[in-house]
Amino acid sequence: MTHIEAKLKKNSLIIDEFLDLNLPSGNGLNKKLFRAMRYSTISGGKKIRAFLLVETAKLLNINNGNKKLTKTKLQELIAVASAVEAIHTYSLIHDDLPDMDNALIRRGKPTTHIKFNPYTAILTGDALLSWAFQIIGDKNLIKDPKVRSEICYILSKAIGPYGMVGGQQADMDLNNKSNLSLKQIEWIQNHKTGSLISCCSQLAAILLDVNNIQTEIITNYARKLGLAFQISDDLLDVYGDEIMIGKPINQDFKNETPNFVSVLGKKKAIKKALEVSEEAISLILKFNRGTENLVSLAKYTVNRNN
Repeated sequence: MTHIEAKLKKNSLIIDEFLDLNLPSGNGLNKKLFRAMRYSTISGGKKIRAFLLVETAKLLNINNGNKKLTKTKLQELIAVASAVEAIHTYSLIHDDLPDMDNALIRRGKPTTHIKFNPYTAILTGDALLSWAFQIIGDKNLIKDPKVRSEICYILSKAIGPYGMVGGQQADMDLNNKSNLSLKQIEWIQNHKTGSLISCCSQLAAILLDVNNIQTEIITNYARKLGLAFQISDDLLDVYGDEIMIGKPINQDFKNETPNFVSVLGKKKAIKKALEVSEEAISLILKFNRGTENLVSLAKYTVNRNN
């Protein structure tokens, strides 16, 4: 296990602990929904978005005169990071549904609609999205009402019709369109995938109350990271190992979904991923201290095998 993989695993355990403590549970008439929410989120995925949010905050903190995050601030970051992961999981659950990608495996286990059923999967996604904003709106978890409001606004914009959901709509509508341009593919992925990823750095900046210049740099870094991540994901979909990545390969080919590999070819896609990753690294190195983990994350994004 590499240094960055160990860091990701440690962060994932922290987020899982929060999810386990705060996700609903019980034996009422809605118990299947509770089980499905927990099944889909806890002990699943690398939680890169949560890691990015927390590590961005640490970077901003150390570059603004503070050596260590306070316990209160760290708790707020973990709460928001967990909410982001719940939203990301909701998007995956819906993405896997029969009327979308019709995927059978996610994160090395049956997708939510296979484990339970399609209607439970739809409701689980809805419930995770609602729960995420319940967490962000909880004054016991995030003290400042202005911060809660700003986070809700930025996050809602990132995942709604002008962001993640809009990108997913375009992705579905343009299936079977083999003549899509690179610009169109980038637009789709910058919205479908990149919007939530770049939002993570914005949310960290809000929680740390930093200036606009730093916010712009860190958000542009995250935007580049999201693009590199998606190109790498497209490469793994064609050339990855199903056991390693925890889901079937060639899903885009089966669904006739254009992606960076189908448009650029393998060599050019790899080259572009590396270029975008280097651009992300050059942005993060504008900060004087604490860049190691975010530099490693940009490198890991294009060198991962799962």
